[in-house]
Amino acid sequence: MSTDLTLPRIFWVGLVCVVSALVCVAFGSIDLSTVEILEAIRSRDNVHWVVLSQLRFPRVLVAFMSGALLAMSGCLLQTLLRNPLADPYIFGISSGASLGVLMSMSFALGVSTLVGGFIGAAIVVVSVAVLSNAGSGWNPYRLILTGVMVSAGLNAVISLILVLSPPEMMKGMLFWMMGDLTYAEPRLISVVMFFVILIFSVFYGRGLDVLSLGSERARAIGVSVRRMEVAIYVLAAMASAVVVVEAGAIGFIGLVVPHMVRMIGVWQHQKLVPLAAFVGGAMVAIADTLARSAWAPIQLPVGAITAILGVPILIYLLNRKDYARGR
Repeated sequence: MSTDLTLPRIFWVGLVCVVSALVCVAFGSIDLSTVEILEAIRSRDNVHWVVLSQLRFPRVLVAFMSGALLAMSGCLLQTLLRNPLADPYIFGISSGASLGVLMSMSFALGVSTLVGGFIGAAIVVVSVAVLSNAGSGWNPYRLILTGVMVSAGLNAVISLILVLSPPEMMKGMLFWMMGDLTYAEPRLISVVMFFVILIFSVFYGRGLDVLSLGSERARAIGVSVRRMEVAIYVLAAMASAVVVVEAGAIGFIGLVVPHMVRMIGVWQHQKLVPLAAFVGGAMVAIADTLARSAWAPIQLPVGAITAILGVPILIYLLNRKDYARGR
């Protein structure tokens, strides 16, 4: 895997991912044929149109954007930390957002779960940044350890909240924490974050490529390492927070998808990050479709489906000798 895919091939892979996500609108508790979908779009006044326009398409859009943001965040964090096992939740952002949402649910703090989640995520982002810069200064290992410790402490608090919550609320809380798109709605902030990270990866792709080889080498060729690292941390953290607050903790996408894309020959960040966004978006859209249709009318948490899909893929990658060597 010594060469990157050409742009035309990347375009076709991305197009296949988008089409795959759009096909998901046909499936659910009631499957719709192509004729029924086209008729609903033409007439725009029957029950199928209501199902498509108000239920399925918004949900597929949210699923696609969630997967795209998680995959992009995973790409950036694996570069920042020079760690192939880094994922968007490594800093405890999901725990902070989850704590904010659960406190809003349990204690009626006067704020919506959306606001509570963003407040919790913001506190964690700032806390990890401040704590990791204290003492001997910032480095990737210190940042990882700080995030892991903060996450462990917040998870303990979350466990206490779940234990003390009324039984009728606990199931909903656990379901949301495993990833739930049932009540998710398309939001402008997701689209904004998508394009901000996309533009960043295109314009600073060469710098990201060099940074992945080490900060000393990046400084040697004139890359502003400190600014690049801060930008990566902020963008990845914000993308993760947006997804967690909207859809809960959807696991494995940010960890597995960047490796899947590298496995097909894409290593340069100018191509890696955009293509990972499309692959991640398609994976979550397909996983959510399985979650809401496999045992319909019972809906499963999408995070459980992504884990079921992600585990064998990750094991396969770990056992590929050519991939384990890097290229």
